[in-house]
Amino acid sequence: MEVRDNNQIDYCFILPNELRQLLIKPYGFLFTNEDLLIRYIKGINSRIISVGDVVTVTLFKHGIKPFLAFVDGKTKRVIKISSDSYSITLLNEPGLIRLSAMSKIKELLSSNSHNVVFVEGEEDLLVIPVILYSNNGDIIVYGQPNAGIVMIRNNALIKEYVEDLFKRFKVKKC
Repeated sequence: MEVRDNNQIDYCFILPNELRQLLIKPYGFLFTNEDLLIRYIKGINSRIISVGDVVTVTLFKHGIKPFLAFVDGKTKRVIKISSDSYSITLLNEPGLIRLSAMSKIKELLSSNSHNVVFVEGEEDLLVIPVILYSNNGDIIVYGQPNAGIVMIRNNALIKEYVEDLFKRFKVKKC
């Protein structure tokens, strides 16, 4: 999917209410046992991208440094991620995905450096551009509230599914 950013106007892709129920379902494998997830991830040689405070802290706690991590400092649990850990900050309000955030994610995924991105607003929907722009074979992990951690090994099929969902978002100037 080609999304262009002319760096002058930011656009917002707004999640329509009718898609909310579809996004509640995990895209990949739901791990309810942290140890099983960690054992699985430690056994693979792929880039890991985490979206969410709890999942990111969990990875760091087990000595796994994600290639790219997105946190917003908001969670149901008390989680502290040192502000020294943030290398980048971007704006992305709840219920939408900013074009500027998508462009930055695309840029970061094509770089060779590890980054922790602090999201002013909410990071939940950023799983969508992460899936769209990350490589096939990359591992994406994100928190599923009140359920566990979802892990996806990115591939063409999941990208196609997510792209179809994303095309149904409403677009407006931010």
